[in-house]
Amino acid sequence: MKYAEVAVDSRIPNKQTYSYSIPSGMAVEPGQLVWVPFGSGVVQGIIFRLVNDPQVESTRDILQPIEPTPLIRPHILQLAEWISQYYLCSLFSAVSQFLPHGIKTQVQRIVHPGKSFDPNIFTDDEDISSALSELSKHPIRESHFKNMLGKNSLTHIRRMLNNSVISIEHRLTRGRSFKYTSYLSSYNQPIHENQKLSDKQRELLEAIRSSHSHYPLSLANKEFGNGVGLALIKKGLVSQEWIRDVSNPNNYSEPSTPNSITLTSSQNSALNRILDSVNDPHTPCIFLLHGVTGSGKTEVYLRAIEQVIQQGKQALYLVPEIRLTPQTVSRVQNKFKDRVAVIHSQLTPRERFNLWWDIHDGMYDVVVGPRSALFTPVAHLGIIVIDEEHEWTYKQTDTTPYYHARTVAIEYAAMNGATIILGSATPSIESYQKALSKSYTLLELPDRIESKSFTSPNTTTSKTGAFAEALICDMREELKSGNRSIFSRKLSEELAGCLSRKEQAILFINRRGNSPIVQCRDCGHVMECSSCSVTLAFHSEPQHLLCHLCNRKRNNPNTCPKCRSANIRQLGIGTQRIVEELRKLFPNAKIDRWDSDSQKSTASSNESMRSLETGSTQILVGTQVVAKGLDIPNVTLVGAILADIGLHLPDFRSSERTFDILCQLAGRAGRGYQRGKVIIQTYSPTEWPIVAAAKQDYGAMFQNEISERESQKNPPFNDLIHLVYRDTNLTTVEQNTHIMLKTLRRRLSEEGRTDIELIGPAPGFPSRIRGKHRWHIILRGRNLHSFVEAIHFPSNWTVDVDPSSVM
Repeated sequence: MKYAEVAVDSRIPNKQTYSYSIPSGMAVEPGQLVWVPFGSGVVQGIIFRLVNDPQVESTRDILQPIEPTPLIRPHILQLAEWISQYYLCSLFSAVSQFLPHGIKTQVQRIVHPGKSFDPNIFTDDEDISSALSELSKHPIRESHFKNMLGKNSLTHIRRMLNNSVISIEHRLTRGRSFKYTSYLSSYNQPIHENQKLSDKQRELLEAIRSSHSHYPLSLANKEFGNGVGLALIKKGLVSQEWIRDVSNPNNYSEPSTPNSITLTSSQNSALNRILDSVNDPHTPCIFLLHGVTGSGKTEVYLRAIEQVIQQGKQALYLVPEIRLTPQTVSRVQNKFKDRVAVIHSQLTPRERFNLWWDIHDGMYDVVVGPRSALFTPVAHLGIIVIDEEHEWTYKQTDTTPYYHARTVAIEYAAMNGATIILGSATPSIESYQKALSKSYTLLELPDRIESKSFTSPNTTTSKTGAFAEALICDMREELKSGNRSIFSRKLSEELAGCLSRKEQAILFINRRGNSPIVQCRDCGHVMECSSCSVTLAFHSEPQHLLCHLCNRKRNNPNTCPKCRSANIRQLGIGTQRIVEELRKLFPNAKIDRWDSDSQKSTASSNESMRSLETGSTQILVGTQVVAKGLDIPNVTLVGAILADIGLHLPDFRSSERTFDILCQLAGRAGRGYQRGKVIIQTYSPTEWPIVAAAKQDYGAMFQNEISERESQKNPPFNDLIHLVYRDTNLTTVEQNTHIMLKTLRRRLSEEGRTDIELIGPAPGFPSRIRGKHRWHIILRGRNLHSFVEAIHFPSNWTVDVDPSSVM
């Protein structure tokens, strides 16, 4: 007898498979999704391998397959096992990332009368009596049955099951499947004399024969009546065919015809190194393409992908977020036309499901998308491109597995002999250090591409590919000189000049809304979220207070809830307030705002993008979205309204991230014929991340940061695991984190480990989110996996390997 090793979808976080026997007559394969019994219930599982000998003496049977063929290919099963081991998550949660959207489903639990069923057995309880009376008429879903039983429903159900009053049926469901449409087509054969047709049947047959394509059965029923088409099928005059519906999920605008691009010597050199790896599958490489903003990294990506496609292979092109990079998506579509699949958050569940299968069936050569695109079922992987590889959005932080797409992609490429390109103007400290140590191959694009093909109405001279001129404005000096505006005098002056020359400007602040703080000026009370330990931000369009962590809303108060004073003030600045102030200064200017509040759909993002590209938008105000990927030749001025935001957060990466965002922002200016200008407003003008960003000096940033990392023993010199405990009760949180600390210390002592440092426990930042208090412990050292693997973490703990943040 053959047995199957199955990873099951259970609440028990297990990194193992379970042995199940394969019933006689059932054929299953590795990668197949099946229903299996687990404990007292029925769950989904993925078969990882078939074996002759099970892990245990007594096994239970697989109930039935969910899909007739394997959904997961063998190399993906191997990658899923690696993800489970590296990120310390359950095997099923790792492999489920690769399943088509909507295929995961739950068992329907149906209540039936049991062997000892008697509707009058509990006459003393009206709710139970009513529920059993209803059950005597027909089976009931368990969830509905619980509602009917009222209070203590679980206790009642357990008692009735033990006494055989009721029984539970596990009804297996299939999850999402394809949608099909029925069509009719004619055999084009003459009608025999003995075949009698009604007038409706003759009319329908004529309509089918005169149709240039398949004739929908639904149209036949509508135009000629139900049953007419089926009658023609029975008489052998027409055939019926079921065709799978295919939706076009691409709601991006049609790409324009690309211009012919001649590569620079640096681009040619980088591309040739990459193509050597692509053409020799036995020596795949990890390339770090370090190119300054505007140096032409995207063109190198596209030509490398083109070579991979010519070899009959496929490409994955990862971007931080699709709606932040519409121009990148357009360039990929320009190059590869309808052979590009675009994954994004605006796809409907049906579109996601169909697109997964289209990729699985080999209909696309290139898949573009955020980190989730890494899990699409490409069959012949040849190259992975990770654009803006430094971006923290490549790390999944909201649900297990807490993976980093860059780390998984490197392992994925290695397993498939594929080339991988990590590209950025500001590479992560870890990646650049690996490039310097020769673990990665470093490719440099040190110069900007010369002027774009854009003609400004006032252009008189052309420019070379020079960096934008940067100026740091000390806002402390502005205050001393009497300037209370949110704009420095220099920025106001440059904005006015920019508009007069019919050029465009981008203003950045990494804070949405109008004001981050609402305070009573009499008693000092600050409006805070009732579920999170953060202030409520004031939003003016429409007016309300909003928590930026849990999205809890409340009305803007007219009086203080503590002292009843009407002296309420909004403090601080966000994108909405900047727009309001700009409209006062420049009432005739076309000003647009780009943040998560204003751009809730791909359509709205596309509209804003078109307005910016055509020059209709004169000033664009936004959060970090405006610092990423925008290539607008007429943008000659960018301004960071408050560069200090994020600089002093209690996280060892805060300096690096401040540099990254400011450096990326500076790269948006001066991509046309005019040299750009960058105004950085700050209260910390001597902080090295700000000084280095103004100069776009990545080398200086790296040297400062790597020295600090080494002195603090942070990555890349050590590994980190971030343990977080969450609960609604603060005392419970404190107790459990201290118990875990004792467990960790005892294990360190038992193993004689002196190379691991325990930091904490301490409250997180913020200390409460969505009603749950957060305390954390940080493990810092080497070989952390071997130490942590054997430790049991209860359900309230999250274990984050290589965390993107330690707050």
